[in-house]
Amino acid sequence: MYYKINQMQCKFIRAEATNTRQMGVVGLVAHWEGNQGEKIVQIFHLDYESYGIDGYHLYIDGLDKEIDTTIKGVTGGLGGYFKPVTFDEMVFLIKSAFIVDETSLDYLVDVEGFTETLEKFDANLDIEAEIRLYEKLFPEAVSETEWINYFIMRLIGCDYPSTLMFWALDCFDESFEMIHEPSALLKNTLSVVEENQDWVIYRSESLVDYDDKYQLIVSEIKRDQKQSKVVSASVVETLMVSSIEASFNLNKPEHMMVLSIEDVFFERRFAEMNPELMRMEYYNGVLYTEYNTDNRHVGENPYFLNGDLYAMYFFTRLGQLIVVSFNPEHLEEISDQFSEAEAYDKSIKFICEIRTDYPVFYSFVNSSYDNFFDYLEGFGR
Repeated sequence: MYYKINQMQCKFIRAEATNTRQMGVVGLVAHWEGNQGEKIVQIFHLDYESYGIDGYHLYIDGLDKEIDTTIKGVTGGLGGYFKPVTFDEMVFLIKSAFIVDETSLDYLVDVEGFTETLEKFDANLDIEAEIRLYEKLFPEAVSETEWINYFIMRLIGCDYPSTLMFWALDCFDESFEMIHEPSALLKNTLSVVEENQDWVIYRSESLVDYDDKYQLIVSEIKRDQKQSKVVSASVVETLMVSSIEASFNLNKPEHMMVLSIEDVFFERRFAEMNPELMRMEYYNGVLYTEYNTDNRHVGENPYFLNGDLYAMYFFTRLGQLIVVSFNPEHLEEISDQFSEAEAYDKSIKFICEIRTDYPVFYSFVNSSYDNFFDYLEGFGR
């Protein structure tokens, strides 16, 4: 069967999606062949909480290097691996993201030539096929802590279809919710209330960023040991939390390297060599964010939303490079990489390392300071 993409009749060849559905986002790459032999590649970023189809790139007989760079840029921060999906599974992933926000297409470039086909797509997976797809796109070797954190994360995101795989089929509660609109789970702390050979009851304390406010939602989840599925869940208590309390709960020491840039072309080469990094421009510089290549941070207790950050690199307008991580070992690894690339010899100069007990880095990035040391001096006043 042929489908229209940019006025071309195209035949579906194959597709693959990242196994990150339980994070609420999926990267999808679809390959087609035009009726004149054109090679067409579509790259999607799909969000199942708030934004719908929030990323779309189209290549017609594109260069492999350029396509690969775009794929890394779109999916590099998701922390997953590609798994093959069928045509029907691909359609289901796209359509189920589209209904989250049907206006999301209004903000995308090149999507007009695919809109008509998208409207004709029929997402016809039954419940069993839907669960099989979620299981395919679920990370392997999931611990109990990680499993419960994913369950809480999907509920906080109001992403109810994906919770199907967590519930025992005869216990699925469609009416259960923890919050009324999609929100960000900032931190989750688990403890065991009661346990025997048949089941275990977890107490979950979830710090949530909700409507520019903070809530602490305390819940209990009963998990069947044999089925490894939820058999009941309930909200015990909901508390409003001040921004000061939330900040105190989320504080992590920041470990930083401060370097001076001796070669004006170093940032350009750095960006070209690391296409998977997320790039954001600010008044006083450019920030590159590097995420871990997996989502093992979801298995930590407590879980932190920013636990998937590997490091951040901020190139200031004044010629400084600030590298920051919550893990000092990551700074050592980055320093070793700079050494291996001979960056210290040719492009950058090490100045110092700094550790802060309170968050400083983002405040500097959002400030008007060009010099990190000037900012620290003002920060201490």
